[in-house]
Order: sequence, then C-alpha cells, then structure tokens
Amino acid sequence: MLVVAVLVLLGLVGAGCSDGTPEFCESLRRSADLSALGEALDAGDLDNATAEALRLADLADEAPAELRTDLTQLADAVVDIVDLVGDEASGTSDASEIERRRDQLNQDLAELDRRSERVSNWALTECGLRLD
Repeated sequence: MLVVAVLVLLGLVGAGCSDGTPEFCESLRRSADLSALGEALDAGDLDNATAEALRLADLADEAPAELRTDLTQLADAVVDIVDLVGDEASGTSDASEIERRRDQLNQDLAELDRRSERVSNWALTECGLRLD
C-alpha cells in the first residue's frame, strides 16, 4: 500500500530560461523522472530510497514561491513514506505507532493529490512539461 502511495506521488514530479520559461523548469525537467525512488523501494534499498526522497526535498527548496509549499508538502510526504517503510522493515518501532503513521499518510493522500495536481498544472503551463 505504501509503495502504491509513493508511486502516486511520483507521478507529480518529474526548458531553459532563454525561451522565457522560469529557471526552475530545467531543475524540474532533470528531476521529473523519479523512477529510481520506486525502484529502490521495490528492492528494499532504503539508503537509495532515502537519497532519492531527499533529492525531491532539495528540488522543493529550489521551487518558485507559488509552487514551493505544494512541492515541499509532497517531498515531506515522500520522506515520511520512506521513513515509515524503513521503520516497518527494521521492526524496531512500535506497531501501533507505525499503524498511526500509516493511517495519517492515508488520510493525507487526498490533499497530496490536490497538491500534485497543482504542481502538474504549473509544470505544464509554465514549462510545457507534462508530469505523468
């Protein structure tokens, strides 16, 4: 279930300035393919999954003001999902706490979907970049 949630979030993210597009478009274009995150999670490679999640967080830090909050919230959710997967895999965390965190992430999916839609719309409008 969590890997599915990550893949839903990955669909959100995925033109130089000389053509009038915002500078951030090039960073977004380079980072739009986050398949490495999904592959790392599928393989249980939490070190690489964490690195990819942090790469998304770094991208959010670069985002223009009108996009930063949405992208930051999405990046934070991806980091939370990777952390949760790691905690589940390690077996060292309290089962009730893991369940509470999983439930919270599931409750947040609708809001994250709205944020993802706004990021996708911005990327298409401002960069001509379709994030699927």
